[in-house]
Amino acid sequence: MYDPQIGRWHCTDGKAELYFATSPYVYALNTPTNAIDPDGNLVIFIQGNHFGETSHKYWTQKDGDMISVPINQRRAIPPGYRLMTARSFAVYARDRYFDNEVMTQLGDQHAIYYDGSGGGNHPINGDKKYLKAAGRDDEGYKKGKEDAASIIASLARDKSGNIIETIKIITHSMGGAYGKGFIRALREHIATLPAEQQKQIRISFVADFDPYEGSKMYASGQTPTFQFIHDGWLANEEEKGKVQYMKSNSNSDAHSIFSFFSDISQLQEGKYQWNEDTRTWDLQK
Repeated sequence: MYDPQIGRWHCTDGKAELYFATSPYVYALNTPTNAIDPDGNLVIFIQGNHFGETSHKYWTQKDGDMISVPINQRRAIPPGYRLMTARSFAVYARDRYFDNEVMTQLGDQHAIYYDGSGGGNHPINGDKKYLKAAGRDDEGYKKGKEDAASIIASLARDKSGNIIETIKIITHSMGGAYGKGFIRALREHIATLPAEQQKQIRISFVADFDPYEGSKMYASGQTPTFQFIHDGWLANEEEKGKVQYMKSNSNSDAHSIFSFFSDISQLQEGKYQWNEDTRTWDLQK
C-alpha cells in the first residue's frame, strides 16, 4: 500500500510507537535515499560522547567521500555527490553514514537510537555519574527497563504469532557501558515472558566499537559480544568476560566511529556459540 507519488504509505507503520517524533505514515524516517526497510528487523545504535549530534546525525560523517575529476567529465559524477570546488578539476564530496552501512551489511534497515553519554559533554542535569562506566551502565539499565516491553511487543510475528525478528546492538565509546545495562534490562524482561516466547526472542550480538573504560565492563556470555579497538590512547582497554576481541582492518589509532568503517564487513548475523579454548564466538553453520 505504498504510494511512490507522494512517498507515503496508506497504512501506519507497525512500529510507530518507537518513533513518536515521526509520522506513522512516512517511509524509512523520511530518508528513502539513504535507507530502505524491507524486513522490519531491528538494530539498536547506542552512541557515545557528542556535541549535539544525536541519533542518525552522530553516525554521519560529513564529506566522508571525496572525488576529483576533470571539468569536462563532470557529468559522470555518481548520484549523491555535491560540488565543492571547480577549477581545472572539479572536487565533489558526499556524506558517509556508518549506521546505514552497518544496516546494509546486516540486511536490516530498521533502527532505534539511544544516547549513551547522557547528553554528550553536558550530562543530563549535570549528573557526573555519566562520566563513570558504572553510572552509564545504570542509566542504560533504567532505559532498558522502560523500553523493553514496547521493544519486544513490537517485534514482527508470523501468521501463527511467532516472533521472527532478531535484535542487534551497536555501541560506540561511552555507549558501551550504557549498552551493557540496556541489554541486561532487556534480558530480565524476556525472562518474565512465557517460556515458548522466550525461545523466539534472540539478541543476535552486540558490537562495541572503542568502548570507553572497557576494563570496567563485563560480558556475561548471554549475548555474543565483539569488541573493536584501535591502539589509541583513549579507549584501548579490553572488556572482561566472554568477549571476542576483533582485529581491526584499519591502521588508524583514532577513536572516532568513522575510523571503523573498514570493520563493518566483519559484522555477521547468525547464531553464535562461545568457544572457551579459542576465546571466540563461533558462528554456527
